[in-house]
Amino acid sequence: MKNFKKILFILICILVAFIGGMFFMNKQTEPEITSTLIQNRIEQASDLVTTKYHYTKVGKFENSLNLNGWSIPLTNKYFILTFEGEIQLGTDLSKANVEINDSTIHVTVDKPAVISNSIDESSIEVYDETKNIFNPISVSDYKAFALEQKDKALSEAKEKGLMKAAQENTKKSIKEIVSIIPDTDEYTIEVTFKE
Repeated sequence: MKNFKKILFILICILVAFIGGMFFMNKQTEPEITSTLIQNRIEQASDLVTTKYHYTKVGKFENSLNLNGWSIPLTNKYFILTFEGEIQLGTDLSKANVEINDSTIHVTVDKPAVISNSIDESSIEVYDETKNIFNPISVSDYKAFALEQKDKALSEAKEKGLMKAAQENTKKSIKEIVSIIPDTDEYTIEVTFKE
């Protein structure tokens, strides 16, 4: 009977130690929600591209040689072409600030900016161009035209609400990144932009 009590006591001690150890290990493996933990996860996303805007354009370039503000006859040159391009907007998440207040995670990031605005050179098709021996078309004409067209496309995209869409997409993406972290479902995630 005494041996039975000793064995029972030892088994209870082992069981308590085992349960206590499992509980302690679970506590250690579960990440504690801190602003540093969340900031590190956000920064891993680096430059977050949230919005892409694809455009197709027809453009005309035209100019002529000038002398004292007067256009010289027979020096007019022009070309008409079509092309496609893409604007990418995103946010540098390495500059994110994270604060936790009660049950709210506040993430503050830079406003989305243009990461790239490029014309797909393989999409360019020339429909009409002059062959003027007095004022031939040069590579610099094409470069100046491309730069002007990219600026126009960006202005048009902004007028159509591209920046607002990029902000909404950035908020959504950051919330998704934070919500992947275990135990963050108990928190409200707020994303704001630096002024």
